[in-house]
Amino acid sequence: MNSKIKINIYGNKDAIISGDRCNNKHSSCSGKCAGCKSTNDSKTIHVRTLDLYHNLVNFLTINHLKENVDIHFIELGKSIPVNEEAIKVEDIIKKGFEPPITVIDGIVRYYAGISNVLVYKDVLELIK
Repeated sequence: MNSKIKINIYGNKDAIISGDRCNNKHSSCSGKCAGCKSTNDSKTIHVRTLDLYHNLVNFLTINHLKENVDIHFIELGKSIPVNEEAIKVEDIIKKGFEPPITVIDGIVRYYAGISNVLVYKDVLELIK
């Protein structure tokens, strides 16, 4: 493969993602709740967005895909370059979609969490 798949995660690094996201295929923790802080309700998780990003990087590394991707976390509210992708993300947030927003090769794919499994599947599909 000549070029890497570009993955940008737009979010607020210290934002806490919480909710019933551990037990479905769109999970922020990809069905693995490592790094999630459970409450008394075992289905509720609380995890920082930056921790989810690091979990994704580790997941791609463990599954031998890190060399196929160029992955970055972009902090919202900071000075980011104005480009077509950043404008798309800003517009989608204005429409009510919650960060973190996952953009793969310029296409907004996911919002409101980071799914290791879904990103993994997208990368596999794009490298074939």
